Amino acid sequence: MSVLSLTLSNYIMAAELLGLWVMLESNVHLKKRTIMVTRAVIILIFLEAVCWAVERWSREIGYRSALRIVLVPTIYLLHPLILLLIMEMADLVKKPRILFYLPLLISTPIIYSSQWTHLIYWIDDKNLFIAADGPMSYFPYILFLIYVIIFVGAYTVRYARHGTAERKGILISVIAASVGVVLHLIFDIYVDYSTLFASLLLIYYLSLYVLTAKEDTLTGLLNRQCYYSDSEKYKEQISAVVSVDMNDLKKINDNEGHDAGDTALKTVAGCLSKSKVRNKQVYRIGGDEFAIFYLGRSEEEVQSDIEEMRKNLSETRYVCAFGYEMVNDEDIHSAMIKADREMYDNKAVLKDSNERRIAAHKEATIRVLHEALGSGMWGMEFDEDGNMTSVEWSPEFRKMVGYTDENDFPNKLEAWSDLLHPDDKAKVLKEFNNTILDYSGNKNYDVEYRLKVKSGEWRWFHALGRLLRRDDGTPLSYVGMFVDITDKKATGL
Repeated sequence: MSVLSLTLSNYIMAAELLGLWVMLESNVHLKKRTIMVTRAVIILIFLEAVCWAVERWSREIGYRSALRIVLVPTIYLLHPLILLLIMEMADLVKKPRILFYLPLLISTPIIYSSQWTHLIYWIDDKNLFIAADGPMSYFPYILFLIYVIIFVGAYTVRYARHGTAERKGILISVIAASVGVVLHLIFDIYVDYSTLFASLLLIYYLSLYVLTAKEDTLTGLLNRQCYYSDSEKYKEQISAVVSVDMNDLKKINDNEGHDAGDTALKTVAGCLSKSKVRNKQVYRIGGDEFAIFYLGRSEEEVQSDIEEMRKNLSETRYVCAFGYEMVNDEDIHSAMIKADREMYDNKAVLKDSNERRIAAHKEATIRVLHEALGSGMWGMEFDEDGNMTSVEWSPEFRKMVGYTDENDFPNKLEAWSDLLHPDDKAKVLKEFNNTILDYSGNKNYDVEYRLKVKSGEWRWFHALGRLLRRDDGTPLSYVGMFVDITDKKATGL
C-alpha cells in the first residue's frame, strides 16, 4: 500500500485528529495533564491506523513474516490502551492505578505469545491468520469490552452530579461504538477501528470540555455560572436551597498561606458533596461561599443531609455556617435570599461562640498567672452593640481590698468605681471608657490610682486592661489586672 493510498483511506480520521491537535493549543479549561494525555491518544490512534495498514499489506506476502507476527498483537493491545488513556484524560483512573492497568499488563504476554502457544490465534506458514477454537479466540475483544464497561461506570460516577443530559452524548457514542465492534465480530468482518476511535475521541473531548467548563477548577464542584443556569433549568424541580459559608478562610490565607486556604476549600467541598441523598447539586459560587440545590427532596431529607455535612466537617478543623429554605410558591432567588439570612444568623452565632471560647481560654490563662503573681484580675462582657452585660471581680482582687465574696463586694462596676479616690475618679473612668470606645483596638487601659479598701485605708493600685474585640471593632471582653503598689509609692521606687 502506497503512502498516498494510506493517506486517502484515512483522510477523515487524519483531519479530525489534526483539528483536535490544533484545538488543544487554545484550551483554557482542561488541565495541562489532560491535554498531554489527549495528545498521547491522538498519537496512538494514528499509530494504530499505520499498524493496521501495514498489517493489511503484510497479508499479501506468501510466507509468514515477523512483521505480521508483531503487528497483529500490537493492534489488539492498542485498542484497550487507547480506551484506558481516554479514561486518563478525565482522571477517571484513580489510585491505585495499577488495578486499572492490570488486565492490560496480564494480557500483553498472553497475546504476544499466542503465535507459539496457539491460545488465541497464530499465523501459519502460508501467512494465513488462524483463530483458535473456543472462546479464547475472542480474548482481545473481551479485554476491550472490559475496559468499555470500566469506562462507562467510571464516567457515570465521575460526572454523576452533572445530570444525565450532559453525559448522554459520550455514553451513546461509546455504547454505539462497542455495538459496532460486536456486529463486525458476529459477521466476521475485520476493519480498521482508528476512524471510529478518532470520532469517539473528538466527541469525548468536546463533552469533556463542556463538563469541565461547568466545574470550579479548584474544588471540582459546579461553578457559579452553572448555578445560575441550573436555577432556571431545574426551577420546577428544586424543592430546597441551602446557603453555606466557610468561616475564617481569610485568616487561614493570611496566617498559613494560600496553599493552606486551597486545601481548606477542597476539604470543605468534599464534606459538602459526600452525601447519600440523590438529586443534590453542590456549587461553589464565591471564594468561601457555596450553594446547594435539592431536586424533589423533602424537608426531613434536607435537614438530615445538613446534619450529615456538619458531622463530616466536625472531623476536620474547618467550620461552616448553614441556612436552608424550602421552595414552595416562591422563586429560587427569593428562597436563596432567605437561606442566606438564616446562614448569616448561624454564622454570627458560630463566630460569637468561638470568640467567647477564645476569650474564656485567655481569661483562664490570665487567672492562673494572677494567682502565681499575687495580683487580682477583673473581667467584663459586652453584647454585639457594645453594651456591657456583666462584670466579674476575681477572688484575688476582693482579697486584696479586704472583701471576702460577692455578697460584700458584688459583681457590679459601681462596687469598684465608688471606692475610687475623688481626685483620681474622673481621670480613671475617662481612661476606662475611652479604651472601650476606641474601636481601632490601638488603645490599652493603663492607669495608677488610689482605692479605698474595706479597712478605710487608701491604697495605690496599678491597673492594666486589654479588650478582645469582634471583627467590626465592637468590644467582646474587657480583661484586666490590679497590682497593689502602695509600698512602691511609699519608697519612691
